[in-house]
This record gives sequence, C-alpha cells and structure tokens, in this order.
Amino acid sequence: MTEATTESIQHDLEKIPGPLPHPILGWRGNLFRFLSDPLAYMQMLRRTYGEIAVFVRRPENKMVFTFHPKYNQQILSNPDLFNSVGITHLGPEGSAHRKVGHGLLSMNGPQHKQQRRLIMLPFQRNHIVTYRDAIVEIVEDVTGRWRSGSRLDMFKEMKELTRRISSKILLGLDASSKAFSVSAIMEKWLELNISIKTRLLPIDYLGLPYHRMLQLAEKLERETIAMIEQKRSEEIAGSDVLSILIRAHDEDGTTMTDDELIGQANILFAASHETTSSSLVWILFLLAEHPAVYANLVDELSGRLKGSAPTFDELNQLSLLDRVIKEGMRILPAAVYTYRLSTVPFELGPYHLPERTTVALSHYITHHMPEIYPEPERFNPDRWLTCSPTPYEYLAFGAGPRACIGGGFATMAMKLSLAMIVQRFRLSVVPHARINRHLVVTMGPQHGMPMTVHEQDRRFGKNPVRGNIHEMVDLR
Repeated sequence: MTEATTESIQHDLEKIPGPLPHPILGWRGNLFRFLSDPLAYMQMLRRTYGEIAVFVRRPENKMVFTFHPKYNQQILSNPDLFNSVGITHLGPEGSAHRKVGHGLLSMNGPQHKQQRRLIMLPFQRNHIVTYRDAIVEIVEDVTGRWRSGSRLDMFKEMKELTRRISSKILLGLDASSKAFSVSAIMEKWLELNISIKTRLLPIDYLGLPYHRMLQLAEKLERETIAMIEQKRSEEIAGSDVLSILIRAHDEDGTTMTDDELIGQANILFAASHETTSSSLVWILFLLAEHPAVYANLVDELSGRLKGSAPTFDELNQLSLLDRVIKEGMRILPAAVYTYRLSTVPFELGPYHLPERTTVALSHYITHHMPEIYPEPERFNPDRWLTCSPTPYEYLAFGAGPRACIGGGFATMAMKLSLAMIVQRFRLSVVPHARINRHLVVTMGPQHGMPMTVHEQDRRFGKNPVRGNIHEMVDLR
C-alpha cells in the first residue's frame, strides 16, 4: 500500500469518474437518489462510470463505489486497513442508541477479535446441532396454520417464522407477546436507521423520525437489560445464544460487559432475522416461478425424507436443496451492498485515495457478472455442479475475516424450513402480483409476496407477475 500526498489525493479524487452533485441539494441529492433505490443507482454507476466511481467528493465525506471481485478481496481481506462501520446510524454520544447498535458489525481491531472469539462459541457445530429440534417445532407450528386454498403474504409468514426462530435460538424467548414486542421494536428501529428522512434530517426533535429512533433504542436497551438480568438469576443454565454469551469468557477470564451484551444481542437478532426471512421468501418465489426445479426438489426431498423433517446429518445429503439455496442467494441476495472506512491512505486500482474514505462494494452486482456466472439473471441451481467461484465472487455470507459468523446456523434454518415446506405444500404466486424490490437493511419484496397455498399435489406451474423483479430474474 502506497501512501499519497494531500496534493495527489485531491487530484485522484477529482480524477475518478462519477455523477455531479445535485444543483440544489448537492451531495445530499445523490444520497436521496441512492437511498430511494440503491440497486438501480449502483447499476447506473457501474454502467456509466465503470469499475470505480466516486459518489461524494467532499473533503470531510469521501465515498467511492467499486465493482469487481479484486476490489472485494482488497477491501474484505484487510480489516485493519478497511474498518467496518456497522449498519446503523451512529447516534449521540452516550445514548442508548449507541449501545443498542454497537455490535460485532461495528467493532474493529482487538475488540472485534476478542468479541468474535466469544460469539463464535454458540455458532460452532456442536451447538448448532442442538438447535435443530427447536427449529423443526417452530416450522411445524407456523405452517400448521396454513390451509389449502388460502392466500397468504409469504413475506409476512417468513418474517414470523424467522422472528420466532431468532427469538428462541438467540434470546431464549418462546412465542410470547414479550418476544414479539422486542422483535417489533427492533424492526422499526432498524427501518428508521436506514430511512432517507433520518439520514437527511438527524435532528432530535419531537415528531421527527430521528427522535423516534432514539426513543425505540431506549426501549430496546431496557428490554435487553431485563432479559440479561433474568437469565443471570435463573438456576438452570440456558442453551440459547444470549445465555451462552453471558457465561462465555476468554482464557484470562474476561467476559462481556453489559453494554457489549446489549449491542451483540440486538445486532445478532436483527441480522439473523432480517437476512434469513428475505432469503427464504425469495427462494420460495423462485421455486414457484420455476416449476421444473420445484418438481425435482420435491422428488429429492420426498424420496429421501418420506415427508419427515431432515435430521442434521441428512441436511448434507440433500444436494439439490443445497444448490437451490446457493442459487437463490446468488441471484437475489438479501444483502445488496456493504461498505468500509479506510484507516490510512491507500491505492484503489490506478487511484491514490486518502484515509477516512468510505469504500462500497456490491454483493448483488458481483453475483450478476456474466464473466463469473453465465446468464446471470437465469435461476439455474445446476450451475453449482460445475461453478466454483472464489470467496470474493460469491458473497452470500460475506468473505474474509469478517464473514458472517452465523452462516452455518442460517443455512441450517433455511434447509430445515424449505425441506418441510416444500414436501407439504405447493405455493403459487398470485397471478399478476406486483413484485418489486425494496431495500431497508436487506432486500425484500416491497409489496409483500402474495401466494396461494395448496397441499403438495405436484400440479406445478408458473403465473405471470409484474414489477421490477423482471430486471433481476429472467422469468421467460
């Protein structure tokens, strides 16, 4: 890495191609356009300006986008040079908001390494195996209310499913009003964090979104503290992730502080719940619109499982199920982009850039590069029979030292859920439904996913749909 002088930095920032600031709103006008539809904006940047495009050139606020696996590797494999800044608004110093939002995603350096070591404990294989029965019970309960011929918003159903799984496995909470009130607060808090109004108007004034976000953070802090205190008072040690983290310690006896537990519990809950529900609903949609794949998957599952939920060992024997999930998370990834903050001056391609430059990369655009994935808009699980992308070409769970710590848990939850749903039900998208993308923290269907539930009668067929889903998936 070559350090650059201030003069060369300024020259290179001006040299990088990118859109001009809005004539009235300046850089905030570009931010508004980006937040309105991040995917469309990034596609425009790559199409118009190439592999590297500048987004903001202000000395105190510099941001560039990169669109190539070599830059993914440079950014994601060097965590000390490119710090993570998390997914939430920073918030006032000393506020509940900072505590609630300060988890593994926003930690760096020695603190991140120490906390990641502790958090890895409940996500090791010997712990993940023990979560299987609870997940199966929740899937049976949620889908047991589905009736043949009924029309459901499957996005809402998958959110309920993953909310209950995350509540149980991560926090040790059953399907109670308390569990759901915590998750509802978390969802709204996350939505406000990323909203355009909050970003453009970060003012703590009654009635404004920023003020509501801070209030929700205070509620979350109180709820989480109450959960931690209750678990510490219980004589029987819990097996949920939060209970394990309360007991976890380093070799020198160091444990997590209450503030660290608050942040980790909430961020882990949010990340697992949001990403898994989005991935599940997109995969169910893709199966419904690709009847041949749907039929072959039913054949595999029914032939091996005979209607039962798979055991943990059987999960690794369901090869088509594995490919369907990989392909679904490739073509419609829950996470569309991420970004890092440089700690020193650095080189990016031919450019010298200064420290404290925000550098963004896109999972979605990487997954849709035809040079890596031929016919990238085509849902083709069998591509994984021969396709072997590098970790920086397939970013479903990120890559490098900061790759998603719960990837194994999330994969098991999706495999169990899909194996049980697909064997029992045939789901079809309501004809002419409008399927548009919507990105808050993850990418989900903006208007929900209206689907009709049928018993698994094997009468597979596809229905026409409207919306910008056609920009992302070839449904011909």
